[in-house]
Amino acid sequence: MKIRPANTRGYIPTSRLGLDNYQSYRSFSCMSYQDPNYINWGPVVTINDDRTKPGFVTAWHEHKGLDIINYMISGTCRHRDDKGNDYTAQAGEIQHFWCGDSIWHELSNESTEPARYLQIWIQPTLIENSTATYQNLCREEGFAPLPIKFKNERIEVWAGNLDQNCITQNSYLLVLEGSCTVNGVQLNEGDAVDLFMEQGFIEPISEPHLLLFELT
Repeated sequence: MKIRPANTRGYIPTSRLGLDNYQSYRSFSCMSYQDPNYINWGPVVTINDDRTKPGFVTAWHEHKGLDIINYMISGTCRHRDDKGNDYTAQAGEIQHFWCGDSIWHELSNESTEPARYLQIWIQPTLIENSTATYQNLCREEGFAPLPIKFKNERIEVWAGNLDQNCITQNSYLLVLEGSCTVNGVQLNEGDAVDLFMEQGFIEPISEPHLLLFELT
């Protein structure tokens, strides 16, 4: 069991990007944050805990060959792409797109409130030369699997508020809000634990909102 404390994540402050409306906490190497000790966890290559303020907008940019999730925690996030998709998601919703051979898009915060969401990139088991697709989904109540069929058949992603004990194995757990224990070790917001080839007993303490990746 390998613990990753919240304060060891990569931190991209507004000053490093020349923006005053965006900051990011990064679990794995991504763009301007690079750490050879944290490249990926299995097929999960990016977990960015992004915080935006009103007026934020990314540059128009391209992705290929990835499943990408924007998992909303608070506020809103607008996704617009070159396939004609244009949707604003809010807390409790998930923006999922398979990038296929190419998708160009932008994200923005067009509300009057700050927003927080997780941007997650997952590698497929086979890169398909296929057309990109987009869907906006609502996550289920409680702690449950995300209703997404990924291009990687080995991975399942669970998320939500855990209100009872559970057991996991071959997994990576990130605490989004609240706190829990894993095998008796307390984890708080931003902490993560790698349980690759190991079993973990998760017990809620204070309304934990969790994100869990499991490999079959």
